[in-house]
Amino acid sequence: MQPDRMATQLTPEAKAYLSHAAEAREAMDRAAHDTTVAADELRRYAKFSKPGQPSAHIVQLRQRQAAARMDSARAKQAFLKAAQAFVHSSGLEVPPRSSLEAFVVGWIKTTAAASDHDASSPSSSM
Repeated sequence: MQPDRMATQLTPEAKAYLSHAAEAREAMDRAAHDTTVAADELRRYAKFSKPGQPSAHIVQLRQRQAAARMDSARAKQAFLKAAQAFVHSSGLEVPPRSSLEAFVVGWIKTTAAASDHDASSPSSSM
């Protein structure tokens, strides 16, 4: 079934898991951005560093990059856990040639679009 048709038929438990998955997806995007920024900054400074012992600043940048990678891995793990719980609680099956991540992201986008549509309709404000 299509996500837009089933979005209104989700149980409260499934809606909660979908909400957790959406929050984890946002955290995953933030962590990926932080990882990219840390890597870019490290490349910029490492390009001009002298050979030999790295400076304290380079060491700090490497630590920041490692922390950003760890945060990214944790966020992805939290997203996949919430996505699996959503699929299980809603009774859905992931299509054979689709990843769990792509399937749940589709649901998140469809549900967000449906809630935006509901919020902008004049009958919902009465």
